[in-house]
Amino acid sequence: MNSYTPPSADLFLAHLGKPLDIIDQAVFRFAREPDFTVPEHSPIGGIFFRKLGFSFTFCSPEFYHSDELATNRPPIITNVQIYSGDVKYPFVSYAGNLPFALEFGDSRELALKKLGTPNWQHPFVAPFTFERWDMGDRWLLLEYSADMDKIIMIQIGLTPNKRRRSLLPRITQPDIFALTHRLGSNFLDLIHDANFLGIDLSGVPKGAIDPIGSYEVDALSTHGIELYFRTAIGSERTLNVLSGARYIRKGVYGSVGFDGALPKNLLFEDSPEIVIKKIGGFPVTGKADALSGYYVWNLREFLLHVGFSVMERRINRIFVAAHPYYSPSLLESPRLTSPLAKNIIFE
Repeated sequence: MNSYTPPSADLFLAHLGKPLDIIDQAVFRFAREPDFTVPEHSPIGGIFFRKLGFSFTFCSPEFYHSDELATNRPPIITNVQIYSGDVKYPFVSYAGNLPFALEFGDSRELALKKLGTPNWQHPFVAPFTFERWDMGDRWLLLEYSADMDKIIMIQIGLTPNKRRRSLLPRITQPDIFALTHRLGSNFLDLIHDANFLGIDLSGVPKGAIDPIGSYEVDALSTHGIELYFRTAIGSERTLNVLSGARYIRKGVYGSVGFDGALPKNLLFEDSPEIVIKKIGGFPVTGKADALSGYYVWNLREFLLHVGFSVMERRINRIFVAAHPYYSPSLLESPRLTSPLAKNIIFE
């Protein structure tokens, strides 16, 4: 390939899982302001060929494959996105051949005939926005138009390897049992709780906390968790209590990773469908796009918000909030309709 030949999506599909730096740098003259660094807010970066109708993402193999032995290795190509030219995305229509004999004009019905039953879909009842198929070392995601009569985006990605267990000491506290035991407790009580050892609570206000928000204690770099405090409701004196927490997988927002017990026996490597199976019911609200999504459950013990990666098919964040210390809007929009139980089969 010379510097005047525009690349196709096939070039990057052929290099899934391979280092980004082995690609001929000449092809990136066709990309829009290519940036080969991983952004601070995310472990995944992207290069956009808007005038050619496709983009791709790259990531540290340590994060993508959850493998500490891959530390400091160069980023690898992990996903390729191909666009139809729909106004939702700032890309022209891709002119090359599409994988799996797909056409942008294919309806969902025709796509299912070509690909078979999907492994995941969002939402749970029609009209569907996204569907994903797992194909061994690759996965395929389709995004449909609102009436499901055409495909507006195709994404093909590398299947992450199974997590390699860490050789470093495990961070297991404060786990979900320690957390739920202390939900609603005065923050001063946590200072003397061994399960919260090493988390600096000195900055939690002694005066009333703004009722619109909460006070956050960031312990991501030491415990893989954020703790939230609010002023107790109905108390005759000002008490700032533990109102919730967010567990975050290693590598997201600089988290060192949490390896202890999580709500409902969840694991960060669980796929969205496994999450639903473990919790035993469908979420009240939720949303997804081509990169990530979330589901929310209003459980008896607490509100549970699970954020997941659509690309990597695993959990990134788990938020637990005590009743009633959260915004009611979390349970209002966007509402999800659950399919009839008789139509759901869990393997």
